[in-house]
Amino acid sequence: MSAIKAVRGNFAWMTLGYAVYAACQWAMVSVLARLATPEVVGQYALGVAVSTPILMLAQLNLRTVLVTDVAGEHDFLDYRDLRVISLGAAVIGILALALLERSAADRIAVALVGLAQSIEWIADIYIGLFQRHEKMKRIAISLSLHGIVSVAALAIVVAVTGQLVAGLLAVLVVRLLALFFYDATIGSRGYLERGSAAGPSLRQRSGKWLRIVKTAFPLGVVLMIGSFSSNIPRYFIAHAMGSHALGLFSGVASLTTAANLLVNALGQAATPRLAKLHLAGDRAGFGRVSAQIAGVGLVLGLCTVAGSIIAGHWILGLLFGPEYAAQSAILLALSAAAGVGFVASLLGYAITAGRRFNQQMPIQVASIAGSSLACVVLIPRCGLLGAAIAIGLGFAVQIAGELWVLRSLLQAPREPVFHASLNGFETEGVTP
Repeated sequence: MSAIKAVRGNFAWMTLGYAVYAACQWAMVSVLARLATPEVVGQYALGVAVSTPILMLAQLNLRTVLVTDVAGEHDFLDYRDLRVISLGAAVIGILALALLERSAADRIAVALVGLAQSIEWIADIYIGLFQRHEKMKRIAISLSLHGIVSVAALAIVVAVTGQLVAGLLAVLVVRLLALFFYDATIGSRGYLERGSAAGPSLRQRSGKWLRIVKTAFPLGVVLMIGSFSSNIPRYFIAHAMGSHALGLFSGVASLTTAANLLVNALGQAATPRLAKLHLAGDRAGFGRVSAQIAGVGLVLGLCTVAGSIIAGHWILGLLFGPEYAAQSAILLALSAAAGVGFVASLLGYAITAGRRFNQQMPIQVASIAGSSLACVVLIPRCGLLGAAIAIGLGFAVQIAGELWVLRSLLQAPREPVFHASLNGFETEGVTP
């Protein structure tokens, strides 16, 4: 099977899984918008905005490091156990930050959203195991399962109790059940590498974890900064305009955020193939696949804008209600910003597959600086529209940096491959 055909097949399954998951993300916000008030949606959005950057740092993008570790330098259990430990530390940090929120409702929302999201990141490392073996059907099932049970639990419990806290507790429980009865069970039975169940000493395992952290930490920082950058407008809105405005903005933005999950499906599907092309020194193939996935992102962005123009008002009214439907101009601006973000995200997958981890940090710092400056200038003058524009400007800065890294990657002289980026180098083959 050719590289492009393999990517297409993998993309089909990944798209199915992420499409269902995206629909469920829409549904979760829609449930809160229909059964509660914009203030409640704002509390949920605040929980996501506060907890996500911490979890992004803690999860270290170990899934990508696992998938691109095509030489098998570390066992899956090394990655999984490190993910659990780092997420445990992150949850403690989230609980500490939750205590700083002004109201009890905000504090509880931040804590419960953080706990529920941490379960998804544990499931994510098992998804990485399936992805490493290019078992994309398993990924589609996992994503669909987690999405469906989450929205069902939230809808039923909030409808019965009318309480966000009870709904979030239900989401936490069903995600734990999905993790243990599907992800962990299927992963342990079918895809653990031979010998990975052996029990090295704690000292040996600690050494492995340290080597993985040295490789992955730059990616974790990049993801944290990127998440912080995408949430910056929400912090400004919450501070300057309040929970009601944040709820409206988050409800509208959830449509474009869900669409971004389809972009992640393509990026995750292409990552194993891109990593193999990079390891083989096939610069032409690597550049061609990178350009193709970025082009798909651009087309998807244009379709998102067109959909917002044609049916944005109707979709917002259907999913969230008339108060949200009045924000169709904000949806159009967010759709344009999302289109820029789609390209930025897919270029990020390409340079990550090329294991250019450290170079991504300054790109994200520049992006966050651009987005922050735009928020300071635009939100006081333009309100929610200014926040949408600020998001797009941050993504534009990111694309500029990624193109520079990709160009240097494709033009770099051939040199020995190093499977660890900071210490413990191991040579095998050549790389562009």
